[in-house]
Amino acid sequence: MGQTILPIDLPHQPRLGNFVVGENQELLGRLGELQPGFSGLWLCGDPSSGKSHLLRAAVQQQVLSGTEVSEVGYLRCQTPEQTTSQLLTLVDHMGQNNDLHTVALDDIQHVMGNRAAEEALLTLYQQVVVARGRLLVSHRQPASNTRFLLADLDSRMRALAHYRVVPLDDAGKARVLRLRAEARGYHLPHGVLEYWLSRGPRAMDTLLYDLERLDQASLQHQRMLTIPLLKQVLGY
Repeated sequence: MGQTILPIDLPHQPRLGNFVVGENQELLGRLGELQPGFSGLWLCGDPSSGKSHLLRAAVQQQVLSGTEVSEVGYLRCQTPEQTTSQLLTLVDHMGQNNDLHTVALDDIQHVMGNRAAEEALLTLYQQVVVARGRLLVSHRQPASNTRFLLADLDSRMRALAHYRVVPLDDAGKARVLRLRAEARGYHLPHGVLEYWLSRGPRAMDTLLYDLERLDQASLQHQRMLTIPLLKQVLGY
């Protein structure tokens, strides 16, 4: 099953504290709130704007807070058929417990228009309400620009608090890359960053993928990360 129940096992575990905020301070503060009672957030934004990081981080923060939770989950929506099964599994988990729950559903655009998946999503929504938990969802568009088949689900999703994740500027992207490099134990020189961001693709997911390639090449050749090495590995 493609579902992740915490702890999330990632090389770089997303945290609210290691998210480079940019213009998203209000959203970050809202995600950091742990209040009793049902709440829900709809995050929208471009691919690689940071939505997945924030969803994972909010779920992880629920665990680190010490709140007694019996099930906390993050689910990246994929095909409608696969996601329907995963949503129903989450419903079953929650139905067996009465504790507070946080559920994060990433990329729900992949299930819209599929009746079975939407019915499972509506059932999960109702389960989170009963559990007085928190539902976090992400989509590329605000709910006002979308339409679910199920009218009840459509109205409930539109009622969630909405936030647009503002993409980072080049200075923010440089900070992300520096932090990732420092986490691996090396320094990413300013000159390398400046050359990199002025010549290559600047989508955040591409930058992070290329950082992995540069890291591997640096270790393999036992060389410092320099502009010549960057040119050799990335081709520009």
